[in-house]
Order: sequence, then structure tokens, then C-alpha cells
Amino acid sequence: MNKTVICSFIGNDKTGIVELLAKTVSDCSGNWLESSMAKLAGHFAGIIRVSIDEEKVGSLRFALNELAKNGLSIQLALPDSESANGCLNAASAERALQLTIIGNDRPGIVYEVSQALVAAKINVVNMQTHLSSAPMSGDSLFHSTMSLTNENELDLDALELQLEKIAERLSIEIDLEGPAG
Repeated sequence: MNKTVICSFIGNDKTGIVELLAKTVSDCSGNWLESSMAKLAGHFAGIIRVSIDEEKVGSLRFALNELAKNGLSIQLALPDSESANGCLNAASAERALQLTIIGNDRPGIVYEVSQALVAAKINVVNMQTHLSSAPMSGDSLFHSTMSLTNENELDLDALELQLEKIAERLSIEIDLEGPAG
């Protein structure tokens, strides 16, 4: 029976980290299902979802932990089988939301927006952020895209109003695209 293993890692950025992780997963007969990785401030970090025969989980855990010798810090998680399928079910897909943020960078943007999402009982399932230079001034612009799901009844108007207040207070743009349908 296959088991899902989630592996997060961080280490100094250098050529070959992905190959080293992929070789380790392959050598243990694991199947690399999905991942997200990025270089941040001279470090390379990421998270990987692997499917592996339940009997080989221990050998994968040992092999990944051996990568500390190569300067990688590794953490593993074994999610329960219900939450490990990695797919949105049809009902969740119907309640999927997309949120984008852009504005002058400042502390607290993610915190304030995430507070509003938690209050609305919305789960962030994917989040990407980055900085860029504003075209004329060169000031730092903060960009974020989030994929969200909601398992409960959602007052979309109330959420949009709350996000508008945050956008106005922080002088940023927030765009919420409602449930697909």
C-alpha cells in the first residue's frame, strides 16, 4: 500500500539540490508527485509530496535525513490518507477563490489579509509572493497570488468589504475572484 510523505527542506543555494533530492526519492522507489521550491536570500527551500510503498517509508526517512551531511535541513510529515490525496474534490473546486494583492511593500500586508481570511473561515491552499520595482519610482512593490477554499457558507460581500477596508488602509490593491461556476 502506498503512503504519502511530505518533505520540506532548506539549505544554502547551490547547484544540484533538486537532483540530490530526486535521486534520494528515486533510490527509495518513491514517486515525486508535486513540489514547490524557491531561492530566497541565498537559500533554497521547498516542499515535496512523495508517494512510496508503506514498507519503504523508513528507508526514505533515513536517506533524506542523511542529506544533512550536504547542508540540507529536512523535515518529514506523514499525513493521514484522507488529506493526502492532493486533489480538490468537486465541492471544494466550486468554492475555490483567487486573491491577488499588489501595492507598495510594507510590513503587515500578509498578516492583515490572512486575519480577514481566517475570520471568514477560508483556507489558503497555495500562496506565492514576490517583490518587484515600481516602474517610475523604483520603490518595492509587493505581489501575492493566493488560491483559497471555503468549506462553509461564505458571505462573499462581507469578505469583499473587509478586504476593501484593508486595501484602503494599506493603500494596496486586492482583487478577489469568486467561486468558479
